[in-house]
Amino acid sequence: MTDRIIAITGVPGSGKTTVLKNAISKAPNVSVVNFAEVMLSVGAELGLGSDHDAIRTQPLDVQRDLQKKAAEKIAKDSKGVTIVDTHATIKTSAGYLPGLPQWILSALNPSTIVIVESSPKDINFRRKMDKSRSRDDEGEAGIELHQSLNRAITLAYSASSGATVKIITNEQNKLEEASKELLDLFGGNK
Repeated sequence: MTDRIIAITGVPGSGKTTVLKNAISKAPNVSVVNFAEVMLSVGAELGLGSDHDAIRTQPLDVQRDLQKKAAEKIAKDSKGVTIVDTHATIKTSAGYLPGLPQWILSALNPSTIVIVESSPKDINFRRKMDKSRSRDDEGEAGIELHQSLNRAITLAYSASSGATVKIITNEQNKLEEASKELLDLFGGNK
């Protein structure tokens, strides 16, 4: 198995992590790293908080430093096929923060960047049902904008890094189809 990193992205509520978990259950030799969890670990070590919302509200220079440290750790620890569960952009109080800026792309060197998308209506519903997180209410128009920005910035990431881009649509009640597309991508369906 060739060493390679695949970044998987999607706006919160797109079902990215659910699609990933379903696909990985059929490919035990593929490892998964959650970028945000690595950032949380680094942030906790630095005394910046230990939950997603504490990190998300840090000043941008702090978030950028955490991103860089997380990417370097992931790249150093990766063996075989590694899927990095991350975001193309992160909505912050100062605007949208690139999830894979050049210093991250250089450290990770992904072969492919996957975008998992769902309808804004489905994403909005999922977010409202998820009581485990404190999220800003973007509404369907905001979600649509966020997904459009993710497509645009991912193409820029691709142009900069040479990674291919794969868009997987996670339609309601079609988890198996979306998971199979991902599984086929990393060769786990042989």
